[in-house]
Amino acid sequence: VTIYTAEWCGICKNAKAHLQRRGVYFLEYDIEKSDTGKIEYRKLKARGVPVILVGNQRMNGFSAAKLDKLLTNVGYAPPRP
Repeated sequence: VTIYTAEWCGICKNAKAHLQRRGVYFLEYDIEKSDTGKIEYRKLKARGVPVILVGNQRMNGFSAAKLDKLLTNVGYAPPRP
């Protein structure tokens, strides 16, 4: 999972917290501070943050239910307690 964020973005913080709660490893790029983040964000022709990539699936913004569905689509199963 790759997530493009900005430090000031509250929705980005919610998305990252959701991924952390689910135990999902993710790579984060701040589109304002990271040169790689800026370049990749432009290549995606994105508007707004967060942009979340799960495999070849893309989510603009954040919905916990939709993100969980994207994770399920790529075969992610949460760790068992």
